[in-house]
Parts: sequence; C-alpha cells; structure tokens
Amino acid sequence: MTSILQKVLSPPTFSTTLLIDAMYFHAAKRCYEAAKISLKDIGKARKVFADLREKEKEILERYDGDAWKAYDELESIYIQMDSAEYNIGAAYGPYFQNIALTHVLCAATAEAHINLIAKERLEGKFRDNFERISVEGKWLFLPKLLGTSTFDQGTEPFQSFAKLIKYRNALLHYKGIKESWESFERGMPKFLEKLGLSLRKARKSLLAVREMILMLSKMIDNQPPYWLRKGYDELPEDIVTNFFDVTIEKQHI
Repeated sequence: MTSILQKVLSPPTFSTTLLIDAMYFHAAKRCYEAAKISLKDIGKARKVFADLREKEKEILERYDGDAWKAYDELESIYIQMDSAEYNIGAAYGPYFQNIALTHVLCAATAEAHINLIAKERLEGKFRDNFERISVEGKWLFLPKLLGTSTFDQGTEPFQSFAKLIKYRNALLHYKGIKESWESFERGMPKFLEKLGLSLRKARKSLLAVREMILMLSKMIDNQPPYWLRKGYDELPEDIVTNFFDVTIEKQHI
C-alpha cells in the first residue's frame, strides 16, 4: 500500500534537451541582420572613393585632361584613392563573413533538425543507415520512410534548399577561385555569386530552411517548432536566446 501511495504522490521528474536547430537558426538570423547593418559602412567607403573620383575629374578639366600637367595636384588624390579602394574591400569583410555564416548556420539548422526527427521516429538499422545519407537525401527520404509524400525537387522550397547546401559546400570546401581584377569601381568579382555571398541569397537560405521545416511538420503530422511559429520573433531577445527545452517525464501511477 505504501509503495502504491509513493508512486501516486511522487513529484514529477523533468528532463531537458538543447534545441540546437533553433540555436543555429537564430544565430543565422543574427548574422543576416549583421550583414544588413554592414551595408552602411560599405556605402560610406564607396562614397569616399566616389568623392575622390569627382575631385580627380575637376582637376583634369582644369588642365584640359592633361594628366602630366595636373600631376602635382593629382598625386595626393591618387594616393588617397588607393587607400580608399582598400577601405572598400575592408568594409566588405564583415558583410561577407556574416553572409557566409548565414549559409553555414542555415545548413547546420537543416541537418540538426532532420537528425532530431529521425532519432525520434526511426529505430535500429533504419536509423544507422539514415546517418550515412547526404543532407538533401535525408530530407527527401525521411518523409518516405515515415509513409508520407515527400518534397518536390523541382519547386520551392526544395530548390532554394538545394542551392543552400551547394553554397555551404562551396564555402566549407573552398579551393580558391581566381579571375581578372581591375577595381571595385567596376563591381565585385563574379565568383562571389558562386559562393552565394549576397544579401538576397542569404535571405533565401533563411526562408528555405524555415519553409522546409514547416512543410516537414505537416507531412509527418507533427507540431511545428515553437521557435518558427508566427509572432515568436517578436518576443524579447532574452527569451529568444534560451534554447533549453524542459519537459515533464511521465509518472508511474
């Protein structure tokens, strides 16, 4: 009798886990926001260079375009332009860093999330063999393994998701890309596109991961993660940074 009462009246036990997919996703969002902020510094650096170019133009006009005659006045301008162009490249540094991290962290979010779902739903050899599949393969095969339809590879969000994985691989396994170069004034190197280093592509990666997770939740009849529900991003920052999920364990009655 006593043992039965003890079981009925025993206090609940709690367990906790780290929502590492949520942690990666919100880190990716912060990197994306940091990249947006860095555009102001890029704009300032470019304006300094443009102003120097205008001064060069004014000086040359006074000398009828003869650079040799205008050399004494142009020399200091060209020295400043050399420094200003370096500063443009330096201003792009934080921008590229944060965009690259956005892609890498979005890919980490996707892999962490699909692995967590697989751990909950798969057993034995199914789970062991699942670990050997590529990230894209995991997202395509898991819904099938769970007896439901899967993603259409020819439509969104899978198309953008596949590009995200491509950018992640290009960034993490970067082997060096070269092209001819003249000046930042003529634009950025074209190889940056292959690496996905643009704000637009970083945003697409964020949206792709979000939609992939939400669509998977529907496919397998699962509740979407609370950290992706509408309105969650409006919560105070200190709440967003708590990625521990505490649950009450089942009690024996």
